[in-house]
Parts: sequence; structure tokens; C-alpha cells
Amino acid sequence: MKEIRVLPKFVNVKNVRNFQAMIDALMLSAGEGRLAAVIGPAGRGKTRTAQWYAANKRCAFVRCLSIWRHTELGFLQALCRELGVKKIPHRKDPAFLAVMDALNTQGGRPVFVEEIEKLPRLHLELVRDLSDLSAAPFVLIGEDELQHHMRQVTRIWNRTFQQLEFEPLGLGDVVMFARDAAGIDLPADVAETLHREAGGCFRVIKRDLISLVNIMNAKARPVPDMEMVKAAIKQSLRG
Repeated sequence: MKEIRVLPKFVNVKNVRNFQAMIDALMLSAGEGRLAAVIGPAGRGKTRTAQWYAANKRCAFVRCLSIWRHTELGFLQALCRELGVKKIPHRKDPAFLAVMDALNTQGGRPVFVEEIEKLPRLHLELVRDLSDLSAAPFVLIGEDELQHHMRQVTRIWNRTFQQLEFEPLGLGDVVMFARDAAGIDLPADVAETLHREAGGCFRVIKRDLISLVNIMNAKARPVPDMEMVKAAIKQSLRG
């Protein structure tokens, strides 16, 4: 039997399709600054989806770091790097202006910012200013506290045109992922077990599938059964 592998392939599951539809709707409001929020518990594919979209559409993607809590400069410099600014300023005001110039020349593509809720509110105000002055859309990505963080500032929430919550992965998503990433057609009982035990978490489903494929390869079996899937779930790390 040919060895089965789980390829690092991006799979167009329901959350991804909803994400693309949200961005399409956001882009209909071109010409004015606006924000969007993508929320949901860890492990549902928010980051991977935004990174995939940003890479394919040549957009900026910035993940906020805790070290930026005491200054906005690190955040602005990261935006400069993502937006292709060649000479990155070492002071806040010039860095802000450099980001503005880059946003005004990039054609209105979205800017994705992850985990801004773990930084002081001033960083969120910076995003509002940048979006207002450049008319570039900013998509903020985080867990459930992001919505609370944004709602606390009326002028932020009023500019939030779209919000998308990433849902738990469905049974059909599990079947699609196994087929597209590993070329496996899961029997119904195996797919249902993988789906139930993962609790809709994409990371857990991926770990379980990798463990299952390892067992299938060891046993030289092209189709998994319930004994193998139970062993895979037992071996795989849980969230």
C-alpha cells in the first residue's frame, strides 16, 4: 500500500467560505474607513484562514505581541514591515505617517490584525485613526473578548461593519478535510467519532487525523475502522 500523508493543504471548509463572503461584503463599502471583527475560541482556524487570504490577496497580516503593551511603536513598525515600507522609522509619529502613506498606495486591500485585545486600548484607537484617514478596511481577529474590547469604545464599534463568528467544524468539514488533505474517504462511523471527540476544534481534528493516518500506514490499511480511530484519539494530544 502506498503511504498516506496528511498534506499541509488549505481546505475550503464552511468557516472559510463565510470568511470570504464577509470580506466581499466589507469591500462593498470602499471609500470610507471601516472595521470588521472575526471572533471565536482558539483552534477553529481563524488565524490560518486570515493568513491564507492575506497571502493570496497580497494583504498585510500583523499578530500583536505582548511586548508592545508599553509602546505603540512596535505595532506601527510591524505594520510598516507588512506594508512594504523600505525605511522603517524609529519614532512613533514618522512610523504612523509611513503606515498612512503605504495604506494609501496599496489599493484598499484589507489589513488583518490579530489579538489586539491583549494590548491597551490606544492601539485600537490607532487602528481607527489609520482606517478613517486612509479608508482602508481593518479586520480584527481574536477570541470572544475582542468583541467586548471593541464595544467599550462607541466610536470603534460604530465603525464595525461586519462581524463573523467562527463556528465549530461540522461533520461535513471533517469529511472534506480528510479527503482533501489525506485522500481518505472516511466511513460514516469513523467521521462521526472524529467529529464528536474533537468538539469542533480544527487543531484537534488535524492531530487526530495525523494519528489515524500513522496507524493506517503501520497496519497497511487504506480505509480506517473504529478500532483504529479510537486508538488515534487516545494517542493524540487534546486541547
